[in-house]
Amino acid sequence: MDFVISSRNFLSALQRASGALNPNAKLIPITENFHLELIGKQLTVSATTMDISIQTEIDVVESNGEGAIVVPGNILLEALKSMPDNPITFKLDEESKKVEVTSEYGKYALAGFASYDFPQIQELPEGEFLEFSADKFELGFNQASIATFNEDASKAMSGVSLKIEDGKLVFAATDGHRLIKNLFYCDTADLSKSVILSKKGFLAALRPLLVQGENIKLYFSKEYIFIVSSRGIFSSRLVEGTFPNYDGVIPTNNPNKLFVDRLDFINTVKRVSLFSNQATYMIVMDLKPQSLTISSKDFDFNRSGDEQFPCTYEGEAMTVGFNGRFIIEMLGVLDSDQVRFELLDEKRATLVFPEEKMEGQEITLLVMPVAHY
Repeated sequence: MDFVISSRNFLSALQRASGALNPNAKLIPITENFHLELIGKQLTVSATTMDISIQTEIDVVESNGEGAIVVPGNILLEALKSMPDNPITFKLDEESKKVEVTSEYGKYALAGFASYDFPQIQELPEGEFLEFSADKFELGFNQASIATFNEDASKAMSGVSLKIEDGKLVFAATDGHRLIKNLFYCDTADLSKSVILSKKGFLAALRPLLVQGENIKLYFSKEYIFIVSSRGIFSSRLVEGTFPNYDGVIPTNNPNKLFVDRLDFINTVKRVSLFSNQATYMIVMDLKPQSLTISSKDFDFNRSGDEQFPCTYEGEAMTVGFNGRFIIEMLGVLDSDQVRFELLDEKRATLVFPEEKMEGQEITLLVMPVAHY
């Protein structure tokens, strides 16, 4: 079979699928390659890491014959990146597995592989699906994923919980010291799902398929989530395990409230944290009515830092310690100019909320205090 295609359009399709290339696939080397299938004038480009798969389609200018072949991934990508936009001809010999690429500048030959050697990609399931904003899905996953558990001790907590029910789609993640719950209101119809999404490579692979302002469709099978956009189909293996009951640990009666400018607060915590013990990043917040002092100490290196921070504080005087790195990372996912801390005491969970909210979204950040000096 052979076909003529725009080099720029072909590169775009390969780049969309490249998030599912497996460049270090020592156990399954064929996953370093693209699977190409031509039917009529429609070319389907597929790639898989075995856990994440992407399929995207592109129209060719001319075609002769139909068939499928597996072609080297990185070589083809790099060659097209440096090639001016012009029609190129692909001749694919399924018998010899030889790939010949011809442009007005030259001719190139590659050794391909049989299509039947390529791993079978999960088929899109039939049945119920949820239509949801691509922008909000990316935002919700990205904001929550900051709080995932980075160690292998808990597979469930290394992923992002996705729960769909009763007109709500909720992303949540926790590492036991902090929690982010990101709720969006939407039309879920009768769909009810509770799954755990893998954080590793998920958003990086999905992002090229998302189109700003468009909706995506979410489908589920027993082991996979499928995301369908106008640019292709993305699938990712779900994480096994049971996610913690995060609603049960979110307090509802923290009476002490601290209001701060988010960016100024982040910068202050960054400066003060430089003088903290770099194993704990502990900062101490000394709270009094309309007064906040942020300090840190490192007894091993005899250094310390403290700053007075302008704020509005409504509550009882208290001194509470936090991991400064956690505070910086969590406030960094918000866009609000002002944020509100709600505290009970120096030992129990503190909540953080943006003062300016996106319509249809409710985000809750929880951080546990640490014992301070």
